[in-house]
Amino acid sequence: MGNKKQQLLESARLHVARTIESMKTAKEKTSKQLESKKEEFKSLSETDRIMADRMIHYHTKQIHELAQLILSPYFVRCDVIWENEDQVRSLYFAKFPFSDEGIYSWVAPASAMRFEDPGHVSYVRPDGKLQKANLVRKDQFVITNSDVKFMATESVGVSRELIYQEHFSNRKEGFVLPEIVAQMEKAQDQVIRAHHQGAFVISGPAGSGKTTLALHRVAYLATSPDLAETFTTKSMIVFVQDASTKEYFSHLLPELGIDDVEITTFSVWALKILEISAQYLLRCGRNEHEKDLYEYAKITALRRDIVHARRTNPFTVLTQIYEKEMTSKQLELFATQKKKNILDRIDLTILLMLHKDRYGSLGQEKDIWDERSNGKYYKKRKYVDHEYSLAVVDEFQNYLPEQLELLGGCIDLRTRAILYVGDMAQQVQLGTIRQWSDIQEQLHTERQVMLDKVYRNTTQILKYIQTQGYDVEIPKGLKTGPEVKERIFTSTQEEVSYIKKELTDRHVESVGILLRDEADVDKFEEECHTDKSIHIMTLRESQGVEFDIVFLVGIVNNQSDITKEDYPKELQIEKERITRDLFYVALTRAITEMHVLRRE
Repeated sequence: MGNKKQQLLESARLHVARTIESMKTAKEKTSKQLESKKEEFKSLSETDRIMADRMIHYHTKQIHELAQLILSPYFVRCDVIWENEDQVRSLYFAKFPFSDEGIYSWVAPASAMRFEDPGHVSYVRPDGKLQKANLVRKDQFVITNSDVKFMATESVGVSRELIYQEHFSNRKEGFVLPEIVAQMEKAQDQVIRAHHQGAFVISGPAGSGKTTLALHRVAYLATSPDLAETFTTKSMIVFVQDASTKEYFSHLLPELGIDDVEITTFSVWALKILEISAQYLLRCGRNEHEKDLYEYAKITALRRDIVHARRTNPFTVLTQIYEKEMTSKQLELFATQKKKNILDRIDLTILLMLHKDRYGSLGQEKDIWDERSNGKYYKKRKYVDHEYSLAVVDEFQNYLPEQLELLGGCIDLRTRAILYVGDMAQQVQLGTIRQWSDIQEQLHTERQVMLDKVYRNTTQILKYIQTQGYDVEIPKGLKTGPEVKERIFTSTQEEVSYIKKELTDRHVESVGILLRDEADVDKFEEECHTDKSIHIMTLRESQGVEFDIVFLVGIVNNQSDITKEDYPKELQIEKERITRDLFYVALTRAITEMHVLRRE
């Protein structure tokens, strides 16, 4: 490293160290104030405790933010000269503000300068006035665990130059906001800051960064000073596909400084509203063929006029609705569902529609604080309509139009803010939304972001996906890896032996064995259950997850093999489309290495 680069790096490290010490001192001081407030709380009256509780929450939030800043105090430094001044000022931008050291939040208006090239810049201040400045120097950082991992600098007349880069990786389990922000394009920043009212769509293939962008929009709405009162974290809700995705969001949102946001699945949300104690199963049936026809019959019944159904027992109501569309064997299958107390996505959707028709809204009983005439507060139980300032729907393409309309009916009319995240090309369920007119959603082009580049996979994996007939773009400079391997086998045992041989004497963080045939899951789990790094699931279950190495098992040359004579034409067409989309989803699960195990 040259002397100049070394000096810049050492200077940056010294500043980071001094800043962290200042933050530690502030955290210690705030912790003492918090303990004092907690002790004082015990002797307060019920009315005074409300204000004290707010202070406790404020100090707790400060401590949480400082703890995050100590690990990563900032990610950009901008040296500017304000209009009509000649003094150079250094501004730093981070996850959270820290005024003691001149650190501003990444959502502050001035932070827009970090996307500008050095030279004359401007931004709109909170008072609406245009602030002009000369950006003379800009440094970008990645600081993790209080250590500088990456630094680059640029200034007027001098191109961007790499000062230091330490080899490190950033996966879902180790989300680092500075790295993400440094890579965001200026256009994406405009998306984050788009007007808060109305629906918004972030769409793109797997690995394109749509989830990251969506989370940043949530963070901006929740932390922007002029919107904070409207978009409180307690009034937001995030709908995810399953427990693993919920864990992912539950980890990332706090890293962005967003706490108390409800993260749930549609099934958990629906069961809570309906106050039903039942098990949830995505699809019911003994095999794929039976599940398809069973779901098709239910969806057909769902789209008839169901408001006249009367009864209180959910299974009795559903039987009344389904009996006109189901065969005798399908009604027997539903009787088995009833016996096992199982409901699927279509059952829950119908029951929610009936619930809304009966009560006029979707909501639930909650404990709320009310004020008496004497000024004292008391707790009471009350039915409260669900009214969210913002709803995020992850993998929206897997929702029935009726489900999305139910969710949309729970959005505050003052914001009408619902954020759809997903890709219409990754439909893996029957009857789901195919176009925005299905839910009477009118989205202008400025409210839609289409991401077309994939950053998760290697160049070799994306090239292979292209050979399978899918239209994907390969970004320049994308990481490289081993070529995709294709093998043909005639038995499960041959496939298991191949996988074990490929993994022998290799330390791999995560391996995904993705099976086309659900019937093979038990066989593979029996063979591989002792290795915790190996995850076995169907192609459908793999949506939303990723692995270092992926083995696609049981793939046939003709993926669209729907030849059942008893499939209605409409179902055949949809099933063929889903089968193709499902194969694409599976192909994009691998980060570094992929093996395609075909069946003769």
